[in-house]
Amino acid sequence: MKLMNRLVALSALSTLCSSAFTFDDTASLSGTSGDIPSNKVIATWSAQPHAKMTIAQAQTALNQSRYPDATGNERQQVIRFIHYQKQQKDPLSASAQTQLMVLEAKVLQGTHQFSEAEAILNEINTPLYAPALLLLADINIQQGNPAAAKNFCQQLIGKTSYLLAITCILNAEFTLNTNSASYKKLLNIETFAEKNHAVENHANNTRAEQASASERLWYYETLAAMAYTLDKPEATLSHLNKLDAQKLPLSALLLWSDAKLKLSKPKDVINRLTAIQATNRIPNSTNNDIDDGLLLRWAKAERQISLHDTEIQKQLADRMALRTWREDVSHAAQVASYFLDIDYKPAIALKFARLNWQAAQTRSDARLLARAESAVATSSALN
Repeated sequence: MKLMNRLVALSALSTLCSSAFTFDDTASLSGTSGDIPSNKVIATWSAQPHAKMTIAQAQTALNQSRYPDATGNERQQVIRFIHYQKQQKDPLSASAQTQLMVLEAKVLQGTHQFSEAEAILNEINTPLYAPALLLLADINIQQGNPAAAKNFCQQLIGKTSYLLAITCILNAEFTLNTNSASYKKLLNIETFAEKNHAVENHANNTRAEQASASERLWYYETLAAMAYTLDKPEATLSHLNKLDAQKLPLSALLLWSDAKLKLSKPKDVINRLTAIQATNRIPNSTNNDIDDGLLLRWAKAERQISLHDTEIQKQLADRMALRTWREDVSHAAQVASYFLDIDYKPAIALKFARLNWQAAQTRSDARLLARAESAVATSSALN
């Protein structure tokens, strides 16, 4: 599970246009020139831009993809928007171009294309642009370079809020040296998070309200993640309870579920995920579109109360079979966990744990790889 794949973009965003072109959604976004091969089919009709999207709206759409009520189309909408903007003949303003580059880097980061994202960000004058610094810090955390991440975080001081900069620094320090010191330091600045809550409740403009809410969310989720790593599941839940339970992103819901499972409270997980599924189900649809990670926790909760071969577990098995066939890097950690905790196949688990490690090298990725290696070693010894 990637606990720190969410960053707060605080800059004002310019209004730009998008289109309803039918783009190839699998096209790479790694190039920065915006060129598209001449033989690529972009549209099957005389396409004219008839829908408009601003960069702010594209950022909102990408952010929405992190929540359980996402439709599943948000990321593709943003990819189309980026492709459209990059092929326009009229150059964007310097500010708009920078914002578009950060948006593209966030899309790439979300699918573990870290090198490509970093290459785009390195073209920006990052010391002057807080969102780029935040994203570079997160990428370095994901790649197992917390010292570099801390350096980017330190550059945030004076360029963004105290809460955001210090949370970034302490998260990097915690990754460097996992002990209670950084956790306690972060806990000691909770008053700043609550001041943000007051700003959020009394803001006179939507942008300030959204920024303060995002910072507060990141603070408490980071605090909860630290507590979970330190084997403090009760504290994990306490920190998450400071947030609006109806507005938790998937990453926080995964963390909440893990804490509940560690406390042997599987029915809490089942009840909550059942409610989420019922709320977000498309009318007259029999499909279960709940996130893979949540579905995995749901199955684990069922196993804790000795339920087997349920509809949830069958749906999860189908998805994992597809992920395995595709060798899906962006879901490799979930596949490895599935073959360790649900359908015990250590060799397959190790394959995907290694595939995941090639892409991301956080503490949780290291623990997953170690579990898979241990499982294979134990299996070999028994045989």
